[in-house]
Amino acid sequence: MTLARPPADYDRLVVARGPNLILRRRRREDAIDEFAWRRDPETARLNGQHPAPPSFARFLETFEQEWRLAGHGRDQLAIDTIDREHIGTIMYYNAEAGDSAELGITIGDPRRRGRGLGREAVVLFLRRLFAAHPFRDIYLHTLESNLPARRAFTAAGFSPTVVVLRQGERYVRMEARREWWLLWDMEGRFAFADPPRNPRPPDTPPFTSLSLGE
Repeated sequence: MTLARPPADYDRLVVARGPNLILRRRRREDAIDEFAWRRDPETARLNGQHPAPPSFARFLETFEQEWRLAGHGRDQLAIDTIDREHIGTIMYYNAEAGDSAELGITIGDPRRRGRGLGREAVVLFLRRLFAAHPFRDIYLHTLESNLPARRAFTAAGFSPTVVVLRQGERYVRMEARREWWLLWDMEGRFAFADPPRNPRPPDTPPFTSLSLGE
């Protein structure tokens, strides 16, 4: 959903920016999009979940509970395009031990999949996580058959470690180690997620040099 008129406090919600994406704090209004994504059978399958119950009221209750728990071993952000279209969510959870956390991501709009946006969102999120938390390891689980997701996670710095069986489905556990990931970021491996440097405002005319005689 694109915000025709972004809220006045939109910039205060933003926590990270890339060339194509914005990560921001969730708003109560995001529940409408998230409910639609969670009800989609294919999106739910890719996330290893069952479609959401048909009651929006029940879903909103869960949404608000998760919202209140942000920072207590878990946190979830909204993913917007640069044009402020809400297209997904990204989160960490299972972080009660303090040295590791599990990552989850949903690109809810199927039109936005396969364009490299997932890997960009993951890199932006990991930069924030490693800067704000002492996590030594971030891990995730993705369907073994979901090759596009596995390629995206690999490009974002994750490595496969083991295959896990869950409810008859095979998932690949992938991990990103803090020291190696930060080193790779310093080396420029994830430059595809760097925002443009000092972009020139579109209404600013290009610089023209003048000679001293003019």
